[in-house]
Amino acid sequence: MPGDDLPRMIVFAGPNGSGKSTITKSWSEEPGFPKDGYINADEIAKGMEKQYPDYHERNFRAANIAEEHRKLALESGKPFAFETVMSTPGKLAQFDEARNKGFSVDLVFVTTEHSEINKQRVGNRVAGGGHGVDAAKIVERYERAMDLLPAAVEKANTATIYDNSGREPIVVAKKLENGKMVYPQGENTPDWVKDRLQKPLEARDASRADLDKELRGRVPGADVRPADISAGHEYRGRVALMTSQHVLQHVSGTNYVLHDRSLTPAVDFAKAQKDPGFPEIDVSYKFGADGKHPPQALEATQAQGQQQAQQQAPSGQEPPQLPRSKL
Repeated sequence: MPGDDLPRMIVFAGPNGSGKSTITKSWSEEPGFPKDGYINADEIAKGMEKQYPDYHERNFRAANIAEEHRKLALESGKPFAFETVMSTPGKLAQFDEARNKGFSVDLVFVTTEHSEINKQRVGNRVAGGGHGVDAAKIVERYERAMDLLPAAVEKANTATIYDNSGREPIVVAKKLENGKMVYPQGENTPDWVKDRLQKPLEARDASRADLDKELRGRVPGADVRPADISAGHEYRGRVALMTSQHVLQHVSGTNYVLHDRSLTPAVDFAKAQKDPGFPEIDVSYKFGADGKHPPQALEATQAQGQQQAQQQAPSGQEPPQLPRSKL
């Protein structure tokens, strides 16, 4: 299994009803799997049925306990694994957190070609006495998890992507330890893999290359680093360049931070780049308990820009004046 020289955090992710538990069981039988470090909120919840008869309260408390176990595992430096729907950017912040602590992050993502399959499977699970999920939430989480998949693959050290639409799950994409993406099904790769993973990854690579080329052509010696979205990191500065995939923010001197737009709060970056009422903005990764950006994040950013326009006198080093990006 990958990452043998580092403690491993294995993330079994995917929309509700995709079949993560089945895949997890097969992985748990592999040599080196951290069985003693497997954190399963569903199993925790099962042990709390008598104490908390209400399904929602029981799951809420189980999720909190699982999160505490995850934090303890990170601090201990011992390998562990857990399951998640991975439908919020806060879950990807855990990837950065783990890697900052010296872990290898191994993503195992299980999904289907359409959310209707997931809805049907959850319905079948309920009919068999299992726990249910609201149908609208299944669809919403499916779309959010699929939208986050390219960013998750980039943040992980390795990734294995399963299509579990049929009778048997098949591996449709892998990220190797050297960072290379491979698609084992070749010409038979499902269309959803091309549309939701392969093409977005290619577009993101092109976005970074275009931004890097444009910036370095005008700012020799520019230092560009990806945003660390863990631990409530926050970055202040002007929006220098942007594409549909990324935002390049000037933070000081020749230092720039590259933000992934699938993970940032809902800031109007185009306005921040063009409007003098936004001389600087804060891009914050202070996620709520639900893993989402707080709803006040945009309003706070807008108020901050207006206040700066009225009160802040020019000071310090100004960023190099870049022409409006056509990217």
